[in-house]
Amino acid sequence: DFKNQLVFEVKDLNYTSLDEDFMQRAIDCVNKHLDDPDFDQSQLLKEMHTTKSTFSRKLKSLTGLSYISFIRNIRMKAACHIMEEKKCVRISELAYSVGYNDPKYFSSCFKKEFGMVPTEYIEHFAQGIIVEEEEPIENN
Repeated sequence: DFKNQLVFEVKDLNYTSLDEDFMQRAIDCVNKHLDDPDFDQSQLLKEMHTTKSTFSRKLKSLTGLSYISFIRNIRMKAACHIMEEKKCVRISELAYSVGYNDPKYFSSCFKKEFGMVPTEYIEHFAQGIIVEEEEPIENN
């Protein structure tokens, strides 16, 4: 269940503990509603117990993203995780699982974010082109 996975790791970012808490709550909130296409700013603000101006200013200063970009970014990264785990996933199923009602719109958003459509991402990942860099293990 990808809704329970963190798509970006707060611990990797250089934040104060209050900033870290804010980011963790925001990420958790989006992840909780990952497959809900109607999840929007008003729901996010309500669950974060904050105002639009406070949330937007804080999010922009910590991530450089607007709330729309923040939600889209988390959804796109979740889509990547799903494709990496399930190499045979239908694009429509993938789109719905990350909160998009229209698979074509999802594909165009994905292409804007990563420079390739989801099917290309799956092909590249399957061929080992898209991999996280790791230190080589030397056998002595």
